[in-house]
Order: sequence, then C-alpha cells, then structure tokens
Amino acid sequence: MNHRDRFVGAAGELGVPADEAALFADELLRFRVRAGDRADGVLAGRFGGMPRLPAGVPWPSVGPGAPMAYMGNLNCAALPRIAGLALPATGELLFFLDASSAVEACSIADEQKFARVVYVPGGEGEEVTEIPPNEYDEYGEEPLVGPERELFASVEPDLPDWLDRPAEWRSDFEKDLITRLPHHKELSALVDRLWPGRIPWIGDGFLIGGYSNSAQDSPETGLAQKSGKAEHEVLREWVPLAQFAVPHEEYTNGRFLIRHEDLAAGRFDKALSFCEFTE
Repeated sequence: MNHRDRFVGAAGELGVPADEAALFADELLRFRVRAGDRADGVLAGRFGGMPRLPAGVPWPSVGPGAPMAYMGNLNCAALPRIAGLALPATGELLFFLDASSAVEACSIADEQKFARVVYVPGGEGEEVTEIPPNEYDEYGEEPLVGPERELFASVEPDLPDWLDRPAEWRSDFEKDLITRLPHHKELSALVDRLWPGRIPWIGDGFLIGGYSNSAQDSPETGLAQKSGKAEHEVLREWVPLAQFAVPHEEYTNGRFLIRHEDLAAGRFDKALSFCEFTE
C-alpha cells in the first residue's frame, strides 16, 4: 500500500466519504523526501564535501575563474520512492549554486547563470581532488565546499500553506476546492496523526518533492506570472527537485524546481533555480 492509499483508507475509517478523501489526497496531499541529519532513515546523500563529477566534466562555474559553490549530492538509488515523483533509479544528483549572486538576480532567466544541477549516471563519478580557484573571492569569504555531513532520507507528508490562510486571502480555485472538502480540517489532522513529527521548515539537508517552502512569494507565483497560467496549474506541472538552507549564507534558501515531464525524461538542465533571502 502506498502513502496515498494508506491515507484514503484511514479517512474511510473515520467516516469521510471516499470521493472526498480521494479529492483531498489528489489535490492537496503531497509526499516528499527529507534527507537530513536524523539517522532514522536510509543513507541517501551528503551535504558538503567534495563532488564526484563524471570524467571530463569541469566544475560548474559562472564564467572563467568564477566557480559555483558545491552544495551536496543525492544518491538516487537510495532515495525512498514516492508515487508521482519520477526520480532516476540510479546515479547521483549534484547541486551547485552561487547563492549571493542568485539572490540578487533581476529575473528568473538571469538567475540561472548562477545555479546548476549535474546528473552523474551510476558508477561514472570521480571525486574531485582540488577546489578550483575563485578569482573573485580574494579573502576566501565564500567557501566553495563545506564540511561533509551524511544525509539520511525518509518520507513525510506535505500540505499547502494556503490551508492556514483566512478565507478572504484564498484564490477562487482554493475557495472552490474547500467547498468540495467539508471535512478538510479533519483530514488535515489525520495527516498529522498518521505521520507525526512532520517538520514544516527546510531544516539541515535537502527536501525533495512536496511543495515549495518559501518565506516570500512562492516561485510558482513567478512562473505563473511569466507563463500566463493560473498558479494551481503551475503547481501541477512543477515540483521541487531540491530545497535546502545555503551554508555560509545566513537566512538564504536554495531551491531547484523542475517540470514533472523533464524529471521523468532526465532533463536536469531544465531545472530552474529560485534562491531567496528569507529575512
């Protein structure tokens, strides 16, 4: 039984109609992988340390003499599987980010110069032994690598932030959906009972899947404005590939979003960075 079916079955035991429980599960309830320091999951990656790049692939950089900082890696084979999140079955995902430049970018397109996702097929990675020189950081104030930490992965549920907003702050789509979910409060409480200890913030590692965890306007808002689509349509198309707190950059979160179709096809060059300053 997958996570969704477990939830729908438990909702039925509470007397919630099956069609309403299914609607809640399909429109609101998502599951994500948390890869962090809690050793109650499976070893699935590392934050910091040195990257393992494919032979002949250079360290990602903004330009000559301007390498991006290495955030960490995820071992795709070790990550728990979630229905609807088509991560590769093997290989590793490496994340690079020039956070200080990314947060100052003036547009979505401009920000992409400062971020990169590298997919390393299984068995092809070779550990980099030397950190490339950063000609634009004379005093070494922005380290390109941080201390290595092992990350342990487990699955947790996620619900949209707007469920806690006053009704007048909700979009027309959200208002209509709530009218079709008369037991939405009971169903939200059921999520917490089935998966206690859910952490609402990003934490000390990576979040994969779920919803964007943002202190400002969500990146989906920007994508909706750019595309002319409704935000709920963008939410169906895009998913967070990785969200994390940026080391050495206080109050800064990094985030890579990707379309479901690009994730399924392994087109990680299509992932978009949305770095934000949270204070």
